[in-house]
Amino acid sequence: MTLKLHHLNASRSQRIVWLLLELGVPHEIIHHKRNETTRLAPPDLMKIHPLGKSPLLEHDGVVIAETGAIAQYLLAKFDPAHRLHPETDSPDFPRYLEWIHSAEGAAFLPSLLTLYLGLAGAMDGPVGHRTEQEREKAANHIEVHLSQNAYFAGSQFTAADCLMGFQIVTAKAQGALANRPATSAWLDKVTARDAYKAMLAVGV
Repeated sequence: MTLKLHHLNASRSQRIVWLLLELGVPHEIIHHKRNETTRLAPPDLMKIHPLGKSPLLEHDGVVIAETGAIAQYLLAKFDPAHRLHPETDSPDFPRYLEWIHSAEGAAFLPSLLTLYLGLAGAMDGPVGHRTEQEREKAANHIEVHLSQNAYFAGSQFTAADCLMGFQIVTAKAQGALANRPATSAWLDKVTARDAYKAMLAVGV
């Protein structure tokens, strides 16, 4: 078995590094560096996948893109005991599924737009104001959910926490957790995990 993860610095691919470490699956990490001026991914990633983005997973000659798809693939292949994802008949499964996809969807998109609009100097316009409203709505939704649940899928840590992690770390860096104690408590708890600390040692 050959399992390779193409990891780009300062990118969301750190979530897959974290997940692989939680799974304890032997793997190789291939590091790629952003251009220091443009902050874009290097062109050599396009030799692996046409979109030229990270993360990319290679497994026995097959290349898989998209963070959510990679997570689902790894769990299907390497988590038969369902340590990190609930079985489909579990009452936690719908909630788990929602947050796995929210990490690339409704909870994430406003933060991405904030980054792009900020770089364009457009946050003071109507689109920027609407984006800020959507970001606050997503952050409030997360806060309410984590005030009622120990983890994103319920009482147990799952891959949903790995995928949502980047979103919450980014929110903290932007000062958005000051009045969100449940989200802050969740972040303190998951970043104390051994696999999270090992992920930081790999390089973010």
